Amino acid sequence: MSKQPVIGMTALRSPDLESFHHILTGPYLRAISEAGGYPIVLPAIPEKCGQALDLVSGLLLIGGGDIEARHIGKTNHPRAKFFNPLRDDFELAVIREARRRRMPMFGICRGHQLINVALGGGLYQDIADEQGSKFEHYREDLPNEPVHSVAVAPDSCLASIMGTTQVSVNSVHHQAVKEPAPELRASAWAPDGVIEGIEACTQEAGFILGVQWHPERLVEKMPEHRTLFQRFVNAAGAYKNR
Repeated sequence: MSKQPVIGMTALRSPDLESFHHILTGPYLRAISEAGGYPIVLPAIPEKCGQALDLVSGLLLIGGGDIEARHIGKTNHPRAKFFNPLRDDFELAVIREARRRRMPMFGICRGHQLINVALGGGLYQDIADEQGSKFEHYREDLPNEPVHSVAVAPDSCLASIMGTTQVSVNSVHHQAVKEPAPELRASAWAPDGVIEGIEACTQEAGFILGVQWHPERLVEKMPEHRTLFQRFVNAAGAYKNR
């Protein structure tokens, strides 16, 4: 058996609505592989989330479409779109099971938001409408380029991983973490105060990290983003050896 920790990765749904393919974009695979992990894709079968986690030592929740408001007890916002109810149900179930096992988790963009929702936190369905910010967070025109700065809490796990309290990030979202879940803390913020990082990195909690940007698209040009994947894979390796 390989000594590399196996990282389970959730998947996107194919834009081909007739195929329902579960797909994964290359940058996630490359970032995990280069960090020393072996990535596998977990299909969205909610009732088998425990069997899925039996195969892996870490869980990566990737980006994608919006989260349905039923998971926070509300109705969908008019600007929310690209729903995938099966994916929501699977990812919420697998996050909660991973938390029960204290398995390392890393959430990116939608994944960051979903970890927070799964553990009891809030969600802005549309930042401009619900938070009131005029700051442009949805920069789909520059998905692979840094477009704004993020302030990182000096005493956070995120700051210790990245080695900085200011980081430049890309930004392709209009939903965001509202209030952090009870066991999570906010660790980074955009210039308008939108939460860009959440975490729980203690012996009791294990390793839970979420970032609102897409570090997998920045690792080649900005090494500080690579450290996120390295630290996550290291945590998965420690979990594997427990």
